[in-house]
Amino acid sequence: MGNILVLGASGFVGAAIKKRLEQENTVYGTYFHSRAAYETEARMVFLDVRDPLAPAILLQKTEPEWIISSLRGEFADQLAFHRQLAKEMKKLPNSRLCYISTANVFDKDGERPHYEEDAPEAESEYGRFKAECESMLMQELGERCMILRLPMVWGRDCPRIRSLYAGAAGEGQVQVWTKLYINIATDEQIAGYVSHIVNTGAAGIFHVGTDDCIIHHELVRRIGERLHLQNISAAMEDEEKEEYMVLFSHREDIPDELKLTVEQVIESIC
Repeated sequence: MGNILVLGASGFVGAAIKKRLEQENTVYGTYFHSRAAYETEARMVFLDVRDPLAPAILLQKTEPEWIISSLRGEFADQLAFHRQLAKEMKKLPNSRLCYISTANVFDKDGERPHYEEDAPEAESEYGRFKAECESMLMQELGERCMILRLPMVWGRDCPRIRSLYAGAAGEGQVQVWTKLYINIATDEQIAGYVSHIVNTGAAGIFHVGTDDCIIHHELVRRIGERLHLQNISAAMEDEEKEEYMVLFSHREDIPDELKLTVEQVIESIC
């Protein structure tokens, strides 16, 4: 297999993807913050998405067969970067893209879980941006673009775990929803999905996450108990009615080892 490029490899999800893929592949990654920590690593490349020449330079340097995009940053800058990236990818006809998206592309309709075949309907600025980026990339790249949508992501020492410790220490508040049903994913599960896509050529849209769901308040309580955290300072969001931010899947080509329950995720991260 040719080279793989992970955009946003210094982030929590991107780092897990890079670590998983480089077990069997030559993998390059990009970073923007913490420059001193990465500039001596030969396969970590500085990337400023505001630079219009960055996509062309990056692809020339790494010659990737696969690009995994797990970028963060200003929405307009990201959209412009991905639009130029798609144009540059057309010069590499064998290259393919896996774009990391979000459950928020459905955040205008919270009355039910959503599946891969559902059309995005976003209300938040974040959800609208991700939906627009999905649409643009699929239009530009067609079947060469894979979409990986994520629910709330957890993992050992993830930002959400650190926020729980901070809340228990009185150093901040954890935002908690009392009537919001969610399903969840782990960084390692996401990396497994990407590895599956890269190794098998599976195509289309993928919804990552547990096969069941839980109310957010209950999830935070259970994780806090497992971590022996008491009196976590919380900002309670009491919604008027129950809502869903849940991604379920109708795909039948996902390996059993990538299918998890909420309880299995809690056990794996605590």
